[in-house]
Amino acid sequence: MKLLEVDNLHTQFPTDRGTVRAVDGVDLDIEPGEIVGLVGESGSGKSVLSESIVGILEEPGEIVEGDVRFRSLDTVRTLADAFPDHVVDLTDHPEFDGAAAPELDEEVLTPEDFVFVEEWVGDGPDSEIAAGYVDLTRAPESAMATIRGGDVAMVFQDPMNSMNPTISVGEQIAETVRLHQDVGESVSLPAEVKRKILGSAKNSAAWRRAIEMLEAVEIPEPEARAADYPHEFSGGMRQRAMIAMALSCEPDLLVADEPTTALDVTIQAQILEELEGLKDEFDTAILMITHDLAVVAETCDRVNVMYAGEVVERADADELFTNPQHPYTQGLIASTPRLDDPDAEVEAIPGNVPDLVDIPYACHFAPRCPEAKRECFEVDPDFRDVGEAGVEHQAACLRRGPEEERL
Repeated sequence: MKLLEVDNLHTQFPTDRGTVRAVDGVDLDIEPGEIVGLVGESGSGKSVLSESIVGILEEPGEIVEGDVRFRSLDTVRTLADAFPDHVVDLTDHPEFDGAAAPELDEEVLTPEDFVFVEEWVGDGPDSEIAAGYVDLTRAPESAMATIRGGDVAMVFQDPMNSMNPTISVGEQIAETVRLHQDVGESVSLPAEVKRKILGSAKNSAAWRRAIEMLEAVEIPEPEARAADYPHEFSGGMRQRAMIAMALSCEPDLLVADEPTTALDVTIQAQILEELEGLKDEFDTAILMITHDLAVVAETCDRVNVMYAGEVVERADADELFTNPQHPYTQGLIASTPRLDDPDAEVEAIPGNVPDLVDIPYACHFAPRCPEAKRECFEVDPDFRDVGEAGVEHQAACLRRGPEEERL
């Protein structure tokens, strides 16, 4: 069972020049406990996709089509209890095959519905949800506030801009724990008052959890450093603290958006190693968003290559790097310096990333592609199997796939 399924997602930004199609029909999925890479040049839509998934898209951005199905059973049960009037029982509608967003009669599905039940266990009043999903594109902010930071967490590129400079690092982690976990501190008080009473209390469960997490990400002297403020941490330590905060509630999914870009190579390697170890410890799935192919090769189980709002190739990491098929992926790899072969020629991809206001409706890469034919400028390519028999490997290219289907 997939943990996350992104299905035909379209995110757009209306501007004075026209509509920016930042995410243009993306399909993506993540299994529990795996690391999936999302790689591409700057401006390809990676960060907008991540913001669309976790519900922090800034105006005037808007999801105009598609679903984001989050299949954490605990989340489904919690939100079904909290929002009983916005639950759709799909077992009452056998015509729904589960392959796409439910196209149910308006009398059954209202715009406010966002929890979908696919299977029950038990009978009568003792029955319990056994399978289902939350559609994150339909969930209200009150539900997303419950999900974000708890079941779905995010690590950003610049931790200095993501942390409150006036609150100690330990208190910020402790507050995250209090918001999303029952640690015996669920006092009904305003957040500022609760922080003063509980946040820095050295014997509080949330504070102890903060110290545990700082220790887990190898912050030296975690008890002492928990009382320090973000500006008193180095860049690498701030990023570790952000990871500690993100994993403090043991999320099912961690979205890591360029988590090592601002760090030197040594610290980057340490952070990636810690992410892998913590993923195994907490059984957390990770969506690793980066432009750095070395990060993908080092950490990811599967890879999605994104270009101009679309995913153009997807495969296991080893398969993608040994047998890249899409011309963009081949160009991306060829343009990356190789430490194992310093004499290898580095070739730049010709042209520039297209203006997403004036993006081609056929193959987005065709204007830069050395193999493009006339049809590439006229046809929007579907994914085709491009790997050996039994190998999961797809590319969206008319020039690839079974020989009888190629241009």
